[in-house]
Amino acid sequence: MMMEHSWLMMSGILILAIGTYLMRASGALLKGRVNLTEQNKALFSAAAIVILFSVAMTATVFSGDELSDFPKIIGVVVAGILTWYRKPFIVIVLSAALMTAALRWLF
Repeated sequence: MMMEHSWLMMSGILILAIGTYLMRASGALLKGRVNLTEQNKALFSAAAIVILFSVAMTATVFSGDELSDFPKIIGVVVAGILTWYRKPFIVIVLSAALMTAALRWLF
């Protein structure tokens, strides 16, 4: 059962990754052939981010068939806030890991 779940999850991630890549590549391939408004260009750019964000949130909030533990969710929230403020990647990863570890140790 667990092996089937992992296979399905990896298949979904792979399909989303390919779709994201094709969406991004289509801009370069169709640049001279299709005229898009600035609003449509921004929409296509945001769509890839939304897809990846959705996958990340699902993996964060759920662990198998159950909700994830509170420290993991808070760690991801910390990472999201630091990403919003454009902090260096190493600072984001270490801060999220330290917050998650500290909360797990306390509770």
